[in-house]
Amino acid sequence: MAVSGACAAFSCLSIFVLMARHAMHFSRPNEQTKILKICALIPIYAVLSFITIAVPDSYVYLTPWIEVFQAIALGSFFLLLCEYVSPSAQTRDVFFAALKVSEKKGKQVQGLGWYRRRWFLIFQYPLVTFAVAIITDATQPSNEYCLESSNIHFAHLWCSIASRVSVTFAVISVLRFFGVLKKDLKHHKPVAKFLAFKLIIALTFVQSIIFQILRSKDVLTGTSKLTYADVNFGIQTMIICCEMVPFAVFFHYAYDVRPYDISKPQPLPLAEMTESPNLQNLQTGYGGAGQYQYPQQQQPQHQPQSAVEGTRFYQGGPLGIKAWLSVLNPMEILEAKYFAFVMKSESKRRSAEGSPAPPYTYRQ
Repeated sequence: MAVSGACAAFSCLSIFVLMARHAMHFSRPNEQTKILKICALIPIYAVLSFITIAVPDSYVYLTPWIEVFQAIALGSFFLLLCEYVSPSAQTRDVFFAALKVSEKKGKQVQGLGWYRRRWFLIFQYPLVTFAVAIITDATQPSNEYCLESSNIHFAHLWCSIASRVSVTFAVISVLRFFGVLKKDLKHHKPVAKFLAFKLIIALTFVQSIIFQILRSKDVLTGTSKLTYADVNFGIQTMIICCEMVPFAVFFHYAYDVRPYDISKPQPLPLAEMTESPNLQNLQTGYGGAGQYQYPQQQQPQHQPQSAVEGTRFYQGGPLGIKAWLSVLNPMEILEAKYFAFVMKSESKRRSAEGSPAPPYTYRQ
């Protein structure tokens, strides 16, 4: 427990330093709010994993909620990639409408429809994990969950199947989306950002399967030194606490705060690179220091005149309080979930009627 506690404390301290730096350099709220939510996954993993070690009876109740936060972070990562394409939902739709995506066997599909399918498959994951967490916490007190059993009469089997199928669809969708855009988004260090986040999901997912197999085959059993809690979740959660340490360090590189320093050149959104009047911006993917190029039709109406003209400023408030509060705001993910299902149902209706898809716009 001492090792797990030390690792959890270091991970939290390291990530809170990174989050504080982003909060104090909150120059692009739409991007940095998502980065802060992604970063929050590490202390959530570390702290909740440590609690389950210190209080074994809490394991079944808390573990599903870790996956809920993981799903929120995955959705935030996808939305961050969308922000890198364009800060405007309308110009983003124009970008994807012109994009041709190669599927299997060399077949090309229309980019906008492909993008919307990815959206739906990713945002079903938070909804499924939330339902699984509620079902788990509801069935455990009545002994209808049964962590150690794979019997069809217990909720554990069905909850495990639902969450694993859901995360598989979501992760594959993010992988596909990332694969199509990673070369174009190279100025944002997409590979580092992707690996820093994706490896957390991959490791915990694979480890859960490995430990479940070991327990089911009686390879991992209780001894005079290994208690029931150690065998069923103690070792696994201790490993997770230890793994958060290198991830917490790597996040400082992957989600560096320097691109948000208003005194330095800023990466341009992908949709604007081809529209940049400056040849150097077009070649490098960077705009001038302190400048942010808004599409003319999407200039924020509530900004002061200097902001509309392109001058950027920090918007986190005293000590970055507004940035910290944005992490607690669930509306972005809730609206994204709602938009996913509205878009899906509308597409089905219009497909049945044989009418073209409308220009959906996600309001951020």
